[in-house]
Amino acid sequence: MAALREILARERGASVKDWGGKTPIALVFANTYHAGMSNLGFQAVYGLFNAESDVVCERVFLPDRNLADEYARSGSPLLSLESQRPLIEFEIVAFSLSHENDYPGLVRLLRLARIPARRQDRSESHPLIMAGGVTMRLNPEPLADFLDLVLIGDGEIIIPFFLRTWREVRSKLPLPKKERLLHLARNVPGAYAPAYYEAALDREGRLISFQPTRSDLPAVVSPARAQPLPPPALTSIILTPQTEFAQTRLVEVGRGCPRGCRFCLAGFVYRPPRFHPAEAVIEALGPPGSQPERVGLVSPAVADHPQLEEIIRGLTDQGRQVTVSSLRLESLTPTLAQALTAGRLKSAAIAPEAGSERLRTFINKDLTQEQIFEGVRLLAEADIRRIKLYFMIGLPTETQADVEAVVELVKKVKDRLKRSFKGRRLLPELTLSVAGFTPKPFTPFQRTPMLETGEMKRRAKILQNRVRGLQGVRVHFDLPKWAYLQTLLSRGDRRVSLLIEALDRLEGNLTKALKEVPFNPDFFVTRSLDQDPLLPWSFIDHGFSPGFLDQEMDRAAAGRTTPPCRPETCRLCGICPPGEDVL
Repeated sequence: MAALREILARERGASVKDWGGKTPIALVFANTYHAGMSNLGFQAVYGLFNAESDVVCERVFLPDRNLADEYARSGSPLLSLESQRPLIEFEIVAFSLSHENDYPGLVRLLRLARIPARRQDRSESHPLIMAGGVTMRLNPEPLADFLDLVLIGDGEIIIPFFLRTWREVRSKLPLPKKERLLHLARNVPGAYAPAYYEAALDREGRLISFQPTRSDLPAVVSPARAQPLPPPALTSIILTPQTEFAQTRLVEVGRGCPRGCRFCLAGFVYRPPRFHPAEAVIEALGPPGSQPERVGLVSPAVADHPQLEEIIRGLTDQGRQVTVSSLRLESLTPTLAQALTAGRLKSAAIAPEAGSERLRTFINKDLTQEQIFEGVRLLAEADIRRIKLYFMIGLPTETQADVEAVVELVKKVKDRLKRSFKGRRLLPELTLSVAGFTPKPFTPFQRTPMLETGEMKRRAKILQNRVRGLQGVRVHFDLPKWAYLQTLLSRGDRRVSLLIEALDRLEGNLTKALKEVPFNPDFFVTRSLDQDPLLPWSFIDHGFSPGFLDQEMDRAAAGRTTPPCRPETCRLCGICPPGEDVL
């Protein structure tokens, strides 16, 4: 297909292999090429698969409008990018899933590939359909009826185990698919085969039992965890102009976040936080080329890297331009700001999350107004021209005063900047990015109901009206209906598969899809789960001590913060080996 060949021609670094004697794996991103190639995790998995000499891994994306039109004209089934082969010719179709709202794309991709979406409708001749990625660490159940296998954990650990086990399975062909699946589920750490687990519900529809149907399968699945992170640091494998970070080499500096904000999955499901040493980050990028190169440092907690200044200086000394995915104001120092200036950073993203200190304490965002003011001043001093501030509305215990406090905080930031520089320089443009709170599995707020969308809209309107007129301030709101869908897909069980199919059939019309399903979506979204004996994701064991997440909720209610996660001393959550509890 001409359009696919054109995309491939614009890339640098793609792996195009001969299929002879190799295991063909289609790595699928359930969104467009632009979104998938902007995702470091997707690129890293592509590199991990293709590092094996007996594997050929090719990419597949959801067609954008132009590609969809070409598929419609040609009548072709969905094709891979590298060799333009139909998905049905691959032995394995592996979905990389980073966002719940991409789930309908998974069903659409299978439909375009002419592969039945539901597991029960597929035959022995169909590829193995599996998935991994961050959302599979949280709750794979909404997709369970579509997947043969789920891989839960870090790719550096789980992919080699999977490939080793698949080679054993492949050597015994024609082994029935059932036996192949069971062998994988028994022998790959972090593997979960949904077909062999059954759920029981009470009269109200709450989960009361979830068990394997075979005694040789685990009742709980523990994610495969790389501790410490193995070298080299993960980097972009392919460069293309068609990404969010056009012609930028992304490199992972760390995984997880030590801060433990109570709404944030990065601070809990990736515990303990792990960082690559500075030399591993710099070496992973290799020697600089003849042309100046742009490098993006990626981590949920870039500013918490203990050697961040060393990394930035090492890269800028090589003539590279450095950007960072996000910054923590409480970690920002004059020296770091100067290092960012040397890296020619022109925009930065920071996340106060809430306008009032009371609400920031409740969510364990231990950040004072003075730290916010000083951090923004340092960024402006470093000639950062665009600053994005992330806020949430609808957080637990939020009041109208908390919503109004966002505007008051922004006004004070503007005022401090004016007084600090007194016309000596242009002030940075501020953009407020406002999203609705969505409760996530394996966070202290996992049982908390989401605010109803009508009330979410009302609070957003208050914020919008009060921000209007502030010079040099823009505001962007995520639509509450998509926050509602994200919560439903985050906290739902296998019944939610019906909604995912409806969204595909109705071309993403959420209002119509919600009316079609035979269950009340509010049951999963706006209802408190405090009285539920089990949650759909309870079979995944991230290693927390019993009651740890509930204790964090108690601390929030008491107005107490929890210190950042420090694996060398803290044993509060139970994941690290036994030792002294710093609290």
